[in-house]
Amino acid sequence: MDFKQGLKRGPFSEKQATQLSEALSGLDAEGIQWLSGYFTGLSQAFPGGVAASSSIAANGSAVSTQKLTVLYGTHTGNCEALARTLATDAKSQGIEVEVFDMASFKTRDLKKITNLAVLVSTHGIGEPPMQAEELYHFLHSKKAPDLSHIQYSVLALGDSSYVDFCQTGKEFDAILEKLGAQRISPRIDCDVDYEDDAVAWQQALLKVMAQHSNITPAADIKVTGETVASQSVYSRKNPFEATILEKINLNGKGSSKETIHLEMSLEGSGLQYEPGDALGVYGTNSPSLIEGVLKATHLSDMQLVQGHNGEKTLSQALTYDYELSPLSSVTLSKYAQLTGSTRLQNILSDNEKLLSYLHGRDLLDLLKEFPYKLSASDLLSVLRKNNPRMYSIASSQAAVEEEVHLLVSVVRYQAYGRHKEGLCSATLADRFKVDDKVKVFVDKNTRFKLPDDPDAPIIMIGPGTGVAPFRAFMQHREASGHQGNSWLFFGDRNFTTDFLYQTEWQQYLKAGILTKADVAFSRDQQQKQYVQHKMMDNGKDLYDWLENGAHFYICGDAKQMAKDVDRTLKTIIQQQGGITLEKAEEYVKYLQLSNRYQTDIY
Repeated sequence: MDFKQGLKRGPFSEKQATQLSEALSGLDAEGIQWLSGYFTGLSQAFPGGVAASSSIAANGSAVSTQKLTVLYGTHTGNCEALARTLATDAKSQGIEVEVFDMASFKTRDLKKITNLAVLVSTHGIGEPPMQAEELYHFLHSKKAPDLSHIQYSVLALGDSSYVDFCQTGKEFDAILEKLGAQRISPRIDCDVDYEDDAVAWQQALLKVMAQHSNITPAADIKVTGETVASQSVYSRKNPFEATILEKINLNGKGSSKETIHLEMSLEGSGLQYEPGDALGVYGTNSPSLIEGVLKATHLSDMQLVQGHNGEKTLSQALTYDYELSPLSSVTLSKYAQLTGSTRLQNILSDNEKLLSYLHGRDLLDLLKEFPYKLSASDLLSVLRKNNPRMYSIASSQAAVEEEVHLLVSVVRYQAYGRHKEGLCSATLADRFKVDDKVKVFVDKNTRFKLPDDPDAPIIMIGPGTGVAPFRAFMQHREASGHQGNSWLFFGDRNFTTDFLYQTEWQQYLKAGILTKADVAFSRDQQQKQYVQHKMMDNGKDLYDWLENGAHFYICGDAKQMAKDVDRTLKTIIQQQGGITLEKAEEYVKYLQLSNRYQTDIY
């Protein structure tokens, strides 16, 4: 009898399966029966006995609980924090756990895994985060192995305002299944308010891991959620009401842009932040948009409704608790199901059509184009919860103490015959004034931080509001007395009206806190100039800085700027290092994996 195929389904390597198959093939029925009793007795020597080494998955297949491997791919650190929580809680159940950043995980070790938890965010426009790229591409390549010995579950983090919501997690889930792996528990796709869904996913996974096990009864499983809880009493679910102390438009007269510098008080909150962290801010919908929605639906503003934040008037719910702009794919999908519109279903079935339809539209546009008699509860059921907008913090707590500063580009545009605005940026610019209170919380970003060596050189690429965290970097270095070399590349439209924090950069240069600054103003000359052009002009010096250990940072637009800067950096390394483009890409990859190339892009 050939035992090898059956053994392959167990927690054995190819070599072990071959050796066991050869050994068993030489035995008769009496010998196999004797071994069966022997192994049953032997297994009792392990903690928990037989039940401790296996459990039953939701689909009825055996799941080994000898070890759980946790792989995470993260952009800001949320998946890493959740992975650590999962590991802590799994160990408390008596389950052996190993946790790996996807970037440091060796693909050859896939053959050693029996139980796998994947936690991954979606970066940019439906792309895997940098740490996940290599594993992602390996699994989708011809080199990908058979993974039928693995049982897994995926937690996907994303933002439902994007069409490619949780795309990376969905693709990891699909490719693992395609390669033969079996799902232990269903994938969960988490929106920006991920905490509750993440806990539910973890509970389901640990329950299956412990089912029919003597390690921990399934009914006793509890999830600590320690990384979900904030160190302060204030968090995403319980934001702090920060008082606006200062609000200044940094753009000069005649500028085509409107960029607001905000200073807010955190006094009494206990909130702590570091340079590179973000501040979550809750905005409110404009009264004119709310009025338009109520008029289109023929609903009363004073009607009491039960929403996700309790009972209140419809007007209050639409002001604070739900998003009316921009129109999201989630709202469009729910509205299509509610109305039964075949045209909307057709739009949703094609990504290009969907992107084109969503661009520039809000809920009122949808209601006008596809009118339908809605009850108040119907209306709320299709809406996305009001989610905070994340702004890179533009201050260092070492310098400003119980304050936090933001740099906000105000979004205003015309589309479909109406004036439109960014939900949060317009709230801060128009609806909140000095002494008003804004609901905020700190969102930690462990992947965009100053070097551990406080005197290491840094190169900062920050066009427009992307310069915000670099102001925090400079404040921090000045307050801490660190003198490491620093080089800023800043760009905007016009020198005279759009040089954000110009006086401060000049002061930092004079004091030696900022070593170099190169600026590009795209509309001050016929040939447009951007930060990547200034990088090329300084290619030799930039390469020398990298060779001397400089850390490289990019903050700002993900769609175009960050990609242009990345391409330019590789070109500089190729030219100045006298190497091939392939070697230049390896050089950049090394910078990324050693945390010397960090991005905060959106």
